Amino acid sequence: MSTRTIVVTVPTDLAEIVTDRMWQWGVHAVSESDTAEGTVEVATSVGNDEHSIERALSTLDATWVVDVRDVDDEIAQVAPAYLSPTWYADDMVSVPASLTPFHIDDPTVTVTVIDPGSAFGLGDHPTTRTSMTLLAELLRDESDDCQRLLDVGCGTGALAVLAAQLGVPEIRAIDIAAAAVESTRHNMVLNRVEGSIEVDTTPLDQITDTFDIVMANILAPVLMSMADDLRRVLRPGGSLVISGILADRHDHVLEALRPLAPVRSLRHHGWISIVLR
Repeated sequence: MSTRTIVVTVPTDLAEIVTDRMWQWGVHAVSESDTAEGTVEVATSVGNDEHSIERALSTLDATWVVDVRDVDDEIAQVAPAYLSPTWYADDMVSVPASLTPFHIDDPTVTVTVIDPGSAFGLGDHPTTRTSMTLLAELLRDESDDCQRLLDVGCGTGALAVLAAQLGVPEIRAIDIAAAAVESTRHNMVLNRVEGSIEVDTTPLDQITDTFDIVMANILAPVLMSMADDLRRVLRPGGSLVISGILADRHDHVLEALRPLAPVRSLRHHGWISIVLR
């Protein structure tokens, strides 16, 4: 078996920019290797789903040299030794499925198991972990009753699964990639919340319901393009949680989402997640 790997070749001084762009895809590993020509190859994988690959490629600059290669799974696989549980609250942890069974003595801890499959993310990326922290805070706030939640660009379904674990009665998850739908359904089973999430590839502009909480852990340009629809599907007084944006470059995203205003934010490793109302 092989894994489709995206390789970008650029001058060395552009390597950090390419790496940042790839991290925004929600991947859990990015590699860099120097070439004989004085350039650097930056590589990662978003799985084998063609829609996921096309979505990732669409965010790369046209001037970069890009190649999609088949890499043997034994080489491409992230070794379990480099993976670890991600604690995003004192009593909440996300765990890569490859590390299960995961044993913890405290029954009050919420454990969310994530198998990325061919979709984005293990739950350990800064954008996901801060989104999970903010979501948990919202759902634990008794003054902010959530009956309906929408996860836009659900990826592996980590946020939707957490919402199900915390008792949200009606959850909708959408993503343009069929692999994300498959991964979300698989992770529902792993976390014993199967049947609690309606997940499919319906575009946001075709969603007609409104929701108490809307989660959108996606790239900044996509957040801006979806701004009208994100406001439309959020009930009056509801909370929109956005992520996938850089901590020092997100004012343009907030401007696009006005009159929604930030009420809480959380930064981690150069990224930021924001609650807007």
